[in-house]
Amino acid sequence: MKKILVALMLCTGLALPDLSFAANARDYIPAPPGTFLFCSYFKHITAHKLYSDGNRVSSDFNLSENIGIFRPVYYTSIAPKALYGNGPFTIDPQSLVVFGDAELDGSATGQTNLSDSGFADPVLLTTFWFVNAPEDKLWVGFTPYVTMPLGSYDRTRGLNLGANRWVIRPEIGIVKGIGDRAYVDLVFNGDFFTDNDDYGTGADRGKLEQDPLFGFETHASYDITKQWFVSLDYYYNRGGETKVNGVKQNDEQENHGLGLSFFWGVGDHNQLMIEYRDDFSVKSGPGTNTFTARWAYFF
Repeated sequence: MKKILVALMLCTGLALPDLSFAANARDYIPAPPGTFLFCSYFKHITAHKLYSDGNRVSSDFNLSENIGIFRPVYYTSIAPKALYGNGPFTIDPQSLVVFGDAELDGSATGQTNLSDSGFADPVLLTTFWFVNAPEDKLWVGFTPYVTMPLGSYDRTRGLNLGANRWVIRPEIGIVKGIGDRAYVDLVFNGDFFTDNDDYGTGADRGKLEQDPLFGFETHASYDITKQWFVSLDYYYNRGGETKVNGVKQNDEQENHGLGLSFFWGVGDHNQLMIEYRDDFSVKSGPGTNTFTARWAYFF
């Protein structure tokens, strides 16, 4: 039972996993300055397995999330040329507005049903493309993410879309074209957390601390036609052990995921994406399966 309670912390005490951050194939290829991009996402996330220290600790665990994201993006230049390449030094200030609902039930929770709905913590970010070399099919960008603790949170509720803390994520993304049709993306990041000083579902107010969580993802994509491409995706993260009132919870993560994504261009201004991801190897926390649909409009 102790292992179950430790693993549940990743669901009930922290923001629900992977609501908005993971990149998609070719996200680190900038659009021309002056382009406005509007993206809307729908994510359906489920989990029926709960792990602690590499062991499955519950056979009665049901997590379901329906998440929407609005993402306005504007591309502009801050210099005629990047530090490397013939393209301009491009940036893309943007925001992620995240909302939805989540439910968790099963004997592992100790309660019949936990739920929350409303807004999750919003995110501000900007990518700086200091390498913009379309002549070499090479792009490198740096993205600082700032997650603000403005989402739905109530420590007595047990399950929250918000996390009641700030998160800073520096990220480096690299895209390299290979031949006429193939691209490879490499993305490296780390999440750094402030403390949640209003943590816990019991009578006593506690403090939650979390170590940095480091991540890596790669996307190998290939053009089927000029309007349609497919991507094979891999995700990895490690770290993120938590402490409650100074006591380590032995819940360090070391998780692997695989995904498959399809992208279709529709006319000159629209793109549709469908993605499936399976977190197939989980050390701590829920083993999630995620279906994502995205509509992007460029103008």
